[in-house]
Amino acid sequence: MADLSTEIQQQVLAARDAKQTLNIVGGGSKSFMGREAVGERLDISGHRGIVNYQPVELVLTARAGTPLTEIEAALAENNQMLAFEPPRFSGVATLGGTLACNQSGPGRP
Repeated sequence: MADLSTEIQQQVLAARDAKQTLNIVGGGSKSFMGREAVGERLDISGHRGIVNYQPVELVLTARAGTPLTEIEAALAENNQMLAFEPPRFSGVATLGGTLACNQSGPGRP
C-alpha cells in the first residue's frame, strides 16, 4: 500500500506544481451530482482498506477508497453501525466520496 500512497502523493504534488486540477475518483457513484468534474483523473479506488479498528473504543480508521459496504461489514461483526446513514447510489460508494460530498443521510441529526 505504501507504493500506491506514494504514487498518489506524487501525482498530487505534480498537479500542484503544474497548477493543474485533479478529478479525484473512487467508486464514481456520485459523479451525476453537481457540475461536471474537470481535471486529470486521480483514481483512488485502489487506496482502500481499514487501517485500524478498535471496536471497544468505537474508533475506525479507513482509507478514502474503502467501500462503505466493507466498513459496514466490519462494524456489523461487532454489532456496531455508522453513526449516520449515507445514501447509496451504488454498491461502490466509498468513504472518501461520502465525506467529499458531505452526505450523511437522515440519521445524522
